[in-house]
Amino acid sequence: MDQPLLLLNIVSIIILVVAVVLLAVALRHLARHRREIGELRTTAERHEREMREASVAGGGSDGEVAEAGGAAVATDGTAAGADGTGSAPDRVQQVAVVLNPTKFDDAEQFRTRVREIAEHLEGAEVTFYETSVEDPGRGQARQARLDGADLVIAAGGDGTVRLVASVLAGTDTRMGIIPSGTGNLLARNLDIPLEDPSAAMTAALAGHDKQIDVGWLRTGGSIGEAASSAEQIFLVIAGFGADAEMIGHTDDTMKKRLGWVAYVFGGVRTILGRSVDVVLDFPDGTRHAHKARTVLLGNVGKLPGGFVLMPDATADNGRLEIVVAGWKGAAGFSQVLTEVVTPKLVPRGKFAETTRLSSMDRYQATEVKVATTKAQPVQLDGDTDAEATHLIARIDPGSLRLRVPAGTDSTQP
Repeated sequence: MDQPLLLLNIVSIIILVVAVVLLAVALRHLARHRREIGELRTTAERHEREMREASVAGGGSDGEVAEAGGAAVATDGTAAGADGTGSAPDRVQQVAVVLNPTKFDDAEQFRTRVREIAEHLEGAEVTFYETSVEDPGRGQARQARLDGADLVIAAGGDGTVRLVASVLAGTDTRMGIIPSGTGNLLARNLDIPLEDPSAAMTAALAGHDKQIDVGWLRTGGSIGEAASSAEQIFLVIAGFGADAEMIGHTDDTMKKRLGWVAYVFGGVRTILGRSVDVVLDFPDGTRHAHKARTVLLGNVGKLPGGFVLMPDATADNGRLEIVVAGWKGAAGFSQVLTEVVTPKLVPRGKFAETTRLSSMDRYQATEVKVATTKAQPVQLDGDTDAEATHLIARIDPGSLRLRVPAGTDSTQP
């Protein structure tokens, strides 16, 4: 490496470390403020609900219908239908909560609050199914369906959400999310409340159904092995290379303390890795070859902190967005980071050509095959998987019936 490039790499590393520290401090303050605002909002909503209930209890006769928040509500607590019979269309009656207890400081308090909300809003019965190390979500979701649940809520991180969705995709059973993880990326992209479990539970019960896409991934050491392997679901982003290395290097204790910012520190170790030859094959017969550090397959594109990695990836457009990124050293990585965080600062023209130490190419497709000669670590929505040289990914349009807050527009990343 020549001396100017070495100096540029050293300066870039120093700037990157300083920026990461400042970003971590700022985001911790922002998270605290958001929690405080969420607590104030919850208190205000509880007070308003208590006042409304007191008003209803103090006037009118049994069976009389009062107006509350624009919706007809019978004084016995049941929602009134359009015909005034007291039955609401598409009403939730049996709620199952697949709960990852490690994601909540007080799991018992969480259960109590969820039962209260379900009783007050719907008069619904709630059953909890706790995950375990041996079964982190699939078995519980299957049992919930067998038990007749018409709404299955994943309460936990992206991993819990992904495994519950793997059972519900392609069925008519509704799914809800109460996010309590590090990234919470699907909830983040669909405007589901992140730091207010009560609000997330309310959205699951009183929101509307949205048919969203899911991605399916096969992996292997050859194209034949990948084609015959079992499909694994992803709802956010799957990929291999540096992003999977970053996730694998992130300490669990740091994740609990810093949240998603911990991934940034975990990613420092991946900056100086080497790019590999990667080939992408698309259903229309086109083929593209790249030098890349990572290949990302996105169903949604918004990252923590409000950054948008994939502006054309939305949960209901029936396509994957594929990002192929490569860089040389810390200086090249800083260029990639700049293109994601502040695209307007990316150099253009001749200056860009002479100083470019990175590449970022984007595609959209319903399917893609990715191959490389050197095995790379694989991740699906933040869950690391075995290394592979071949990926086969496809999108399954509108196959998951997800409850989202009223007014959610997934076309805006």
